[in-house]
Amino acid sequence: MIVEDDLDLLHGLRFLLQAYHCRICPLSDADEILKTVSLLQPDLILLDIKLDHGNGLDVCRELKTSYLKETPVYIMSGLPDVEEKAYHAGADYFLAKPFDSETLLAKIKTLENSSFENFNS
Repeated sequence: MIVEDDLDLLHGLRFLLQAYHCRICPLSDADEILKTVSLLQPDLILLDIKLDHGNGLDVCRELKTSYLKETPVYIMSGLPDVEEKAYHAGADYFLAKPFDSETLLAKIKTLENSSFENFNS
């Protein structure tokens, strides 16, 4: 699942990850996240901090205190000095924007989830 309010970045990440045969659920609104996560139970959530109708840090805290706490959450942000806040909110990884696709793909490859084991470089 990709949660990003910048539609250009959202579509770029979607295109990148679909090229690696990932099924993608793109969202841009914080109001939709918790309901959609409960329904789909994604293998990974790429979550921006600044969202329409919410804050990614708050969403991460909610996810990490729910039955979905084992779902990896990678927080993305171009804001300065938020990496520590992201980890404090429960993020499994922090991506500082802008980041390159190789960094993201390498981090995804490290997931132990079998649905990502077939990535090709």
